[in-house]
Amino acid sequence: MKTTKIESSNYRKFLKVNLSRISFLLFAMVAIAFTTGCEKDETVSLPETSTGEVTNVTGEDAVVSGIVTSNGGSKILAMGICWAAGDAEPTIEDNFTAAGEFTRDGILEADWDYSVTLKGLSIKTAYKARAYASNAAGTAYGETISFTSKAGKIYHTLTADMIEVFTQSAWEGPKENVVDGDLNTYWHSDYAEGAAPLPHYIEITFAEAKNIGGFEFATRDQYARGNNPAQFDVQTSSDGTTYTTIWTSDRLDNVALNPEWNNVSFDKNYSSKYFRIRVIDTKTPGSSSTCMAELKVFENGMLPY
Repeated sequence: MKTTKIESSNYRKFLKVNLSRISFLLFAMVAIAFTTGCEKDETVSLPETSTGEVTNVTGEDAVVSGIVTSNGGSKILAMGICWAAGDAEPTIEDNFTAAGEFTRDGILEADWDYSVTLKGLSIKTAYKARAYASNAAGTAYGETISFTSKAGKIYHTLTADMIEVFTQSAWEGPKENVVDGDLNTYWHSDYAEGAAPLPHYIEITFAEAKNIGGFEFATRDQYARGNNPAQFDVQTSSDGTTYTTIWTSDRLDNVALNPEWNNVSFDKNYSSKYFRIRVIDTKTPGSSSTCMAELKVFENGMLPY
């Protein structure tokens, strides 16, 4: 029994001494970690970033550039452009579009000079935007720039009685189909033996002069047909008889197929009561006919009259 008491007493002394040592070591480790962390944080500052310019403003989106000029001594964790409508200074709590690809080393310097597209804008609205960049110390912002979104597209109503075509197949695709709002129907120009070669056109007569800045069209169907439109020009007339070419498109090598729409914008808005949209070449050059499911024309508020 005596021996047991001595062992028990020695054990309690051992625990008391060593627990004190353990507590001291733990305290020392925490203190060192805290001190080291503080010393490390003192070497890290906010990143430096600058807002570039705003370009390609439409009624729905705008392109804004930015650049990170310093990472502040830490990895770049996030960067991009934030924006807000009105007079408030935008932050990442508002709208933002991120840039760069995040890696284990943060966003690499090769991505620090960038441009992003701000989407979902409202037409005729004043916005403010600025670049942002974040690291371990927090988020920094660049200079604030202002811009106003454009008026956007105004689509003109087209009805069958406003449409004439050159030429029309005798067997399929009547002209009415190109403005019936149905992507499952189509207009087809004449392809019979002896038919006139391209260009084949769709002629629009308005009740009064309209401004047109472009058009949208859908192909006959989902197939990359050789006679799908691939290049256009546009003609106007002052009397509905004599027409003059006012604009010619580049060749469209990647025409989207039905049900996708293709957008063709002019260099400016043109004003006339009489318009001809002519297909001057097709996917397979030299095709003798063309076809189209739907056609829509618009006035583009982004372009001058």
